[in-house]
Amino acid sequence: MARGYSAFASPLKYAPMDPTTVQFEVPPNGEARPGFGVIAAYVPAAPPWPGVVALAADPLHDPGRPIDRMAPAAVAHVIATLAPPPEDLCWVTIDAWGRFVEAVPRWIGDTPLPQIEFRRFRNGAGSDAFLAETGAAGEVALEMLAAVTTLPNLEEELPSEQSFLDAIEFSGNLPVPGAIFKAVEDAVAADDTRKVAALVQADPVIASSLLSHANAARFAGRPKTASVLEAVIRLGLSFVRRVVFVASMMKRYRRGQCREFDYQGYWMNAMATGSAMRALMPKFEIPARMADDAFAAGLVAGIGWLAISETYPALMANYLKRCRHGDALAKIRAQKELFPCPIRLVSERYLQRLAFPDIVLATVAGKTAANRNWGECLAHAVRVAQKVAPFDCLAVMPLTQLSPACEEEWASWQDFLAGMRR
Repeated sequence: MARGYSAFASPLKYAPMDPTTVQFEVPPNGEARPGFGVIAAYVPAAPPWPGVVALAADPLHDPGRPIDRMAPAAVAHVIATLAPPPEDLCWVTIDAWGRFVEAVPRWIGDTPLPQIEFRRFRNGAGSDAFLAETGAAGEVALEMLAAVTTLPNLEEELPSEQSFLDAIEFSGNLPVPGAIFKAVEDAVAADDTRKVAALVQADPVIASSLLSHANAARFAGRPKTASVLEAVIRLGLSFVRRVVFVASMMKRYRRGQCREFDYQGYWMNAMATGSAMRALMPKFEIPARMADDAFAAGLVAGIGWLAISETYPALMANYLKRCRHGDALAKIRAQKELFPCPIRLVSERYLQRLAFPDIVLATVAGKTAANRNWGECLAHAVRVAQKVAPFDCLAVMPLTQLSPACEEEWASWQDFLAGMRR
């Protein structure tokens, strides 16, 4: 349950109705002004939770000073910019090590900047302690900060980024699916349902998974079947191709070049993201006929992690050493410092070689301006996956609750995943 927070008095009469992000700079020994270096995420109160203002230094525009030293000027600037009315707010500073500290502003006399009293949250200095006292508002504030610090670089592409992507694309260690996937893909292209069924029949794990899906609740009007051919017909060749893809990859990459990388955790999270995309389609108005593409987009959205672990194992190990079990902002900072480009670009470059549909490529790459619902669905699916099958590399806050549709879809994959873990 939320607790009370120190209110501030403001002469201004209105407040933004929606969450807002503000970026500015704080010069040494000066007041804040428009620019870059500090990010503030404001989320209005949502009873029983207080309003939240989260303050953090911007890893893309390092101000050269810790956030606690800039807090007085930052608080005054946010108040002047957003003009909220008197209300209870939880102000929090998030430092370079991912520590969350409550910052309580107090004005003395007519001084333009407040004094700041720093307090630990009841349960410590981690994100969990912060969220325990700010709830949904705090969760939204962290997502807003993460969205700003992971914006793509709008400057001219750096040569190091290009060479990094080229090295991954042409590396002999690039993860690729096995021979069964190529054979099934050729049979799908030829629209040869019987050949697809025969190929799948030879792999007990894949065959068992397909039968489980073919006998699921959405086919309740049909009798249960033990025929792989019937299962392929019911599910459709496109979906069967996706199942064979992930099964082939999981078998080949239970281990890899990077000892520190959690290959099983990665695949569990990938499957959870794919299943969540499929379950969330109605909510984001994605047509049922595109279910296979939605599943595929979730499944391969983070495949750049796997590609880097295979082509640059030492770099991946360094990242894992720095951020394992860390907070989201610490992971974002480490990604910016260590990787020449965002992981989504690595995923996009990899997937271009496998001829995935354009909507899958666009969604994974974050190029969904014309299909915004796909991007929003993937963002939600990633958070669902972090709830049911967390993957430590990701700088993502999990959802606190899952919809019945997500739980049901995830449950339908458990037999397949249990077989893959054997």
